[in-house]
Amino acid sequence: MIPAMELSARNQIPGTVTSVKLGAVMAEVQVRIEAGDVVSAITAGSATALDLKEGDRVTVIVKATEVLIGK
Repeated sequence: MIPAMELSARNQIPGTVTSVKLGAVMAEVQVRIEAGDVVSAITAGSATALDLKEGDRVTVIVKATEVLIGK
């Protein structure tokens, strides 16, 4: 088992996978968090390596140089 690693990203949000759509190259992973849903596009290889499936508890990690807010 690989030990947990600490990350510099401060925005780490626990959630539950609600959908995994595997494509030839990319996967779309939908995660339910307290505030709603987050959708992430990751490589299909990463989704397979993580063995992501509906119901899995995961951590959504947001690392961005820009965050936009509109009104």
